[in-house]
Order: sequence, then structure tokens, then C-alpha cells
Amino acid sequence: MAVLHPVDLPAADGGFYRYRGRRKADRTAVQAERLRQLLREDRQRISFNASSMRALSMRLNQHVAQALCDGLKITALAKAAGLSRWAVRTIGLSSDDLAPSGLPPAQQLAAIGSLKSELASLEASKADLEGRRLKLLAAARRLGVMDDYELAALSGLQSEAIRKMTWGLQPEPGVIPA
Repeated sequence: MAVLHPVDLPAADGGFYRYRGRRKADRTAVQAERLRQLLREDRQRISFNASSMRALSMRLNQHVAQALCDGLKITALAKAAGLSRWAVRTIGLSSDDLAPSGLPPAQQLAAIGSLKSELASLEASKADLEGRRLKLLAAARRLGVMDDYELAALSGLQSEAIRKMTWGLQPEPGVIPA
């Protein structure tokens, strides 16, 4: 935007002053754009985390089924995998085309335990990401810079679910870095 003002200069050089500065950005617009960016990033992280959890759960199920095929007891597998005996039995019944691997039971239990701990850490990071998303949604609703439908599009949740999740929730100061 150019604002022209007459200046007390001779007419030979035009006699006008042109302001070349920029307006300061509106604080709410900056916060809204920052919220949009953070919600997009969180949605990507949550979906990546979910796909990683699916792949890891599949590997865990394959290891449990292989261990059952190799003759390990259901109770030992249930304890190592952190599953119920019913779940271990169901996993074993769903995989009937396996051949014995010949691995020692201790090695199989160690592999199942490491997969279980890796899955637990992914679940913890998912909970952290969902908690951060909830705080961002609460801050966006509190500021009133975006409607529920835009928040739903950015977060991957339904607008009714967002309203229910953020009802009465106060955003913490500093959630939106400036």
C-alpha cells in the first residue's frame, strides 16, 4: 500500500514522499495461522503413529503365533505379550499355516517382550500427541478464530466430538507459540 504525501521540496523531484513500510499483521490472524499449522502437523504425526502401531501390532501377532506353533505355553506368551490368554489363543487359531521355526523359547519371549515395549512407547507418544491436539483445539475454540468445521477438517475429528472434548477445557498459556 502506497501513501503519497506532499513534501516541502521543489517540484523538480516530484514533491511526494512514498511510504514503503508494511502494516503489522493482525495478532489473531497470526495466531489462527499458527494454530492451523500446528493442527496439520499433529494430524500427520498422529496418522503416522497409528500406521506404525498397526504394523507393530501385526509383527507382535506374527511372533505370538509363531511361538504358539513352536510349542510355548499360552500363559507364558500372554504374560510376555501383555495380552489376555483368550487373545493369545485367538491369534494362534487365526494363523494355522505356520511351520516350527526352531528358535529357543527364551529368544522368542525376548523378541515378543521388545515388541511389546516398543508398542507401549508408541501408545504413550500417541496419548501425548492427542493431549497436545486437545489443548490446541481448546485454544482455537477459546480464541474464536476458527469455526468448528474448520477445526474438524484440520484435526480429523468430527465437529461434535470437538465440542464435547473441549467443553469447559481451559487452554494453558503458551500453548500457541507466537
